[in-house]
Amino acid sequence: MNDPVTPPTEITPERWLIATTRSVKGDLLWSIAWAFVAGVLVLLQARLLALACHRLIIDKSAFNLILPLVGLVAGLALLRGGLLLLAERRAAAVAAAVKSDVRRRLYHRLQLLGPSGRSGEETGPLVEAVTAGVEGLEPYVMRFLPHLALAALLPIVVLLIVLPVEWRAGLVLLFSAPFIPIFMILIGQGTERLNRKQWGKLGRMAGHLLDMIQGLPDLRICSAAKREAESVARVADDYRQSTMVVLRVAFLSAFTLEFFATVGTAVVAVIIGFRLLYGYLSLLDGLFVLLLAPEFYLHLRTLGLSYHARMQGLAAAEKIAPLLALPLPEDDGATLAVAPGPPAIRFAGVSFRYGGTRGGVTGVDLDLPAGSLTALVGASGSGKTTLARLLLGLARPEAGHILINGVDLTELSGAAWRARIAWVAQQPFIFSASLRANLLLGCPAASDEEIRIALNDAAATDFVDQLPAGLDTLLGDRGAGLSGGELRRLALARAFLRRADLIVLDEPTAGLDAATEELVAVALQRLAINRTVLVISHRETTVRSAQQVAVMAAGQIVDVVTTAQFLAREGACAN
Repeated sequence: MNDPVTPPTEITPERWLIATTRSVKGDLLWSIAWAFVAGVLVLLQARLLALACHRLIIDKSAFNLILPLVGLVAGLALLRGGLLLLAERRAAAVAAAVKSDVRRRLYHRLQLLGPSGRSGEETGPLVEAVTAGVEGLEPYVMRFLPHLALAALLPIVVLLIVLPVEWRAGLVLLFSAPFIPIFMILIGQGTERLNRKQWGKLGRMAGHLLDMIQGLPDLRICSAAKREAESVARVADDYRQSTMVVLRVAFLSAFTLEFFATVGTAVVAVIIGFRLLYGYLSLLDGLFVLLLAPEFYLHLRTLGLSYHARMQGLAAAEKIAPLLALPLPEDDGATLAVAPGPPAIRFAGVSFRYGGTRGGVTGVDLDLPAGSLTALVGASGSGKTTLARLLLGLARPEAGHILINGVDLTELSGAAWRARIAWVAQQPFIFSASLRANLLLGCPAASDEEIRIALNDAAATDFVDQLPAGLDTLLGDRGAGLSGGELRRLALARAFLRRADLIVLDEPTAGLDAATEELVAVALQRLAINRTVLVISHRETTVRSAQQVAVMAAGQIVDVVTTAQFLAREGACAN
């Protein structure tokens, strides 16, 4: 699936927004066309209304003779209302389509980037960009773009009608009109800077709130929840005050636009009044021009009032466009299949750094014999998880090679490789769904009998049978309702069910009580039969099952020893 309209990094937010609406240009033009026709009907209404007044006041016509004109004005008003409703609905549909398209492209891009695509960056601003940021595109598409087109067309139409009727009033309109967009731009530049700051504050506030929610259990345990709630309240109040500053500037711009429009209409009214007084202009033409003057300024004022929508859209585009411009992992079209059976794996001079500078691994050389269980140990931050992610294909080495049965991993089909591996995280992700659905995640076609065998191998049958609905028990978000040990065994059962040839586990027994740890360790031994297994662990019960132990420090493999040698060394250190 291609990612359409991917913006290059040098594209401006405005150009990106215009390019994003290109796919819905037809519908947007229809919306503008209906609004334009509605604006033209206002001119016709003004002429008919002026004609009715002229006949009633000057010609002394009977009221019943004027009723057809009044009915026609009312009919045009209804027609105009219907056209405006159609234009509004079409613009709303266009905005919804643009938001849906951008969300789809963002999801697709982040999916292609993989878990390491945004490694090391804050989650809050990213969430804010793909939620509120996408919503911020709606006013730009629905309001600003149609108003911009109407402000460029309808005032010209009004001016072309007014000039032949009363050229003096037309000149007033012509020379007063530029002041509105000029002041709109001048004030808008200051507001745009404030608006960008608001987006930055909103992203930081979202990240802070997300951190607070994720760490709520720790905050409650440390009796810090109330203090952090007060901190969130202070941040929110600061955001409120800065928002009021933006609104004050916006109100100032609205006042400026209204001032020039009011002064221009008043000058036109004075000119029309004197022309009528001296008999140089008929009531029909004078009233017609007077009715058109507010319509001339209306669309310029509307554009000024919707200028905030432009700034909101630009601020959103500044967040979204860089996400869509992130370089994707190179697709070299590798199609080689993976040989059946447990693979022999070799890390040859593998290096990887997050963001090119931080963390990661350097010059790793390590062999995982086919059908073996290797324990990877080391202090936190030594690069163990990074090495596992590289083996799983979630990131690519910046240097060196990962060889699978002597074939570089980059030459193997990604889909074929992922079909042969299973990953058991330290905190396995369990979806808010039934237990059965979570087990079938990696093997949708498995039967109930196969599920039972996998649960038994993972020592999970006992607690599953005790659940109120068995396999159909609904689990909460992240497995709420199950203990940590039960979640680990459920993740192991999912790995058993997948029938993978390579199993990678991250601290499968960390934080478990002795009895549960022993159950998981026995299940791990069963899982390792006829498979190549890499397990990240510090626990003796887990390491004891390994054929070799690789010790990591500062992103490098510093030693590879047998299990007996490692345990003897650890025992000597303990004494």
